[in-house]
Amino acid sequence: MDALVTLSPVDLERLLITIESSQQVHLRHQYFLWSQGVLQSFLPHEALIIGHGEYGTPSFRYEVLGRTQLLGNQVAGGDFDKLVELVLDGWQHGGHVPKAFASEAGSASNNCPVGRLLARFSIGHAMAHGTREFSGDSSGFFVFLNMPEAPGRRHVYFAQMLLPYLHTTLHRMLIQEKCEPSPTVRFSTHLSPREAQVISLVRDGMTNQQIAETLLLSPLTVKNHIQNILRKLDVSNRAQAVAKAVKARLIGDQPGA
Repeated sequence: MDALVTLSPVDLERLLITIESSQQVHLRHQYFLWSQGVLQSFLPHEALIIGHGEYGTPSFRYEVLGRTQLLGNQVAGGDFDKLVELVLDGWQHGGHVPKAFASEAGSASNNCPVGRLLARFSIGHAMAHGTREFSGDSSGFFVFLNMPEAPGRRHVYFAQMLLPYLHTTLHRMLIQEKCEPSPTVRFSTHLSPREAQVISLVRDGMTNQQIAETLLLSPLTVKNHIQNILRKLDVSNRAQAVAKAVKARLIGDQPGA
């Protein structure tokens, strides 16, 4: 990793939250919420390709998490399959280190097949990284799409730093799905005392900023408490979280309770 990258106290707080919250991901929608949470502070993106299986063989599979509407109906098409194949090949031939790709429609550099396909899908900046030590279905390959700026030293550093968590979280999710092939409604009945405080204040109608001021926390910490609550309760928004927490008697149903 690049020794010139320095981390601020805020970076360290966010990094700890990212790592800790990864341990609570077991289902696909939880992986999506995790990738859309504080992970965006380090590797901002609008869609994420997650792939696994033996590279270069029919056993390799991938899917796109995020704002797939940006890619239209072509996500499932052969051209997008070709894009993923070319990005994977470029990453492998680039030495298995984080690899940046750019869409530059109409420029001389767009002679690159990856660049042409990125332009077709209106994807600007992209970066790929994955594992090479694991064979068979234990591999993990990740492509961050529509990054707001060209990936630089910090993005490379964090891609390397967070790869083990992207990888192990992916396979925890896959194992969980294999053990439970049919959809089930499950959620944790345990919230930490701080999480219970936060969801109680959400019930009382407070914004993240108001909760932060009340509990003397940073807005970032409040946001990530809420992300953790959504994952634990297996819901997708704050209103559902309040309803489920009340139903499970994790909090009272009246303001201040």
